[in-house]
Amino acid sequence: MQKNKKNTKANLLYNKISKEFTKINSKLLEDRKLSVKERRTFIKERIYPIYKDSPASRISIKAIKTLVQEIVETIPPKIGCDVNYISSSVLDVNYYELDDFIKDVLPSCIFIKINAGVYGSTKIFNTRNYNYTKNSVKNIVDSIRVVVNNNSGIDMSFTGVKKLRPRKLNDGTPENYFIDFILTINSEATSPIDPIVFNIPRTKQKEVTKIKDIILGRVKQLSLKKKRKRNARKTATKNISKLSNINRRQARSKNSNTKENLMNQKEKLFQNMIRQLENAFKKGLLTNEQFDKFKAEILVKVLTNRKKGGII
Repeated sequence: MQKNKKNTKANLLYNKISKEFTKINSKLLEDRKLSVKERRTFIKERIYPIYKDSPASRISIKAIKTLVQEIVETIPPKIGCDVNYISSSVLDVNYYELDDFIKDVLPSCIFIKINAGVYGSTKIFNTRNYNYTKNSVKNIVDSIRVVVNNNSGIDMSFTGVKKLRPRKLNDGTPENYFIDFILTINSEATSPIDPIVFNIPRTKQKEVTKIKDIILGRVKQLSLKKKRKRNARKTATKNISKLSNINRRQARSKNSNTKENLMNQKEKLFQNMIRQLENAFKKGLLTNEQFDKFKAEILVKVLTNRKKGGII
């Protein structure tokens, strides 16, 4: 009962802080707004600890607002929040890389839309709180993948085109624009490519180059991460093969000591393999599904030909 009261008190306090933080955040410029995840982190680390010993009813709204404002003012503006400054040359992406491109490459403060014609389209949304499933990107990618898997000669990718949001003026205001990612099939666009043009002042051309270099750097980092992901999967598959080989040797051996040694060897390998899997998972190199799948396969291999008394 005491624990439930404590949880209720904590929730009331957190919700009160979160409500005021959300109000302030909604009034900020796009390059200053924080995602839900970012706001939760600030509340957890910098605001909640200050008030955690006081009932929510005793903490004034004014005090919370003042503290939130102080925190917000220390956060530097995000880079690349004006799509007019993003070079069109860095807005082409393969359909199967779309999720990572939105999540890890694009600035987390711009409006975009995924326009895949008959395969589906999203609403215009901000990358700040992007979610692969909730923003309907997964449905589109899955639909395209089915077609590609059944047609080996087809190539599908997306081209980013700068456009005006509905009922907005082409006056250079950053939040007036969005990037429309249009599906192209064998280099043919599925929708008309009619980019909006806003002339960047010459004095700001360095900003265009700077943002382009940042995005290209993220693309490079994403490529390296994908390589590490492939290596993590290869390592897990290789480990399963090692266990299979030991199982075959166990099955062929007629010597009880040899069987016992192989079992001990297998159980030792198991511990190392699980550690490797856990490290890869913590680094984001394996998904939940991949981690569970590889762990289950390794466990099955270890239990095969196992003698009673083993540590597994």
